[in-house]
Amino acid sequence: MRTTATPRKRRYQRTQQAILEAASDIIRNEGIGALSMRSLAERIDYSPAGLYEYYSGKEEIVAAVCQVAFDQLAAMLRSTDPALPPGDFLRECGLNYVRFATENTDAFLLAFTYLPLHAAAAQPDTDSAAQLRASPAFKVLQEAVERCVAAGLFQERPGWGVFEMSMACWQMVHGVAMLAVTVLRQQPGLDLSRRAIEVLQAGLAAR
Repeated sequence: MRTTATPRKRRYQRTQQAILEAASDIIRNEGIGALSMRSLAERIDYSPAGLYEYYSGKEEIVAAVCQVAFDQLAAMLRSTDPALPPGDFLRECGLNYVRFATENTDAFLLAFTYLPLHAAAAQPDTDSAAQLRASPAFKVLQEAVERCVAAGLFQERPGWGVFEMSMACWQMVHGVAMLAVTVLRQQPGLDLSRRAIEVLQAGLAAR
């Protein structure tokens, strides 16, 4: 049965959204060092003490901003046309990963620097492989690799299964994306990224 959020709940959600949008704006334009509960309160015309009703502090807000970026990345990968043949689908997933990085550079860099380090410090004994398996973006990538295996494009062998191939794809594409938003940011288009991903696929397909 579908339930409708109460007016109070909707106000709460709108304020949460306003906090995250303001935090993203401050980080993007002034840097993470400029973010504080006071600067956020001023930005959304709220009391600093009142913000603690929504978040425990600056670190939780930044973590939430990062999580939004990860969710947006997953949505970008899921936007890949599922009707594409398996090999093309995997390549386009990789290119969409790079597109997200180049179109949302600040969010991308923040998400992949702040949040993993913060999580590792908070939970040093957490299984990083299990965390990766649970990532919505990684799940899309792994499903793409599974399609390639099912189609006979990639071949599993001992110690080299779908997870390991998916990890290799993630590492390669993430490296391509990081270069695209740093030292290669002046290179227009995705031609270099496309060629790099095609080389990766050829290597995975090798018997």
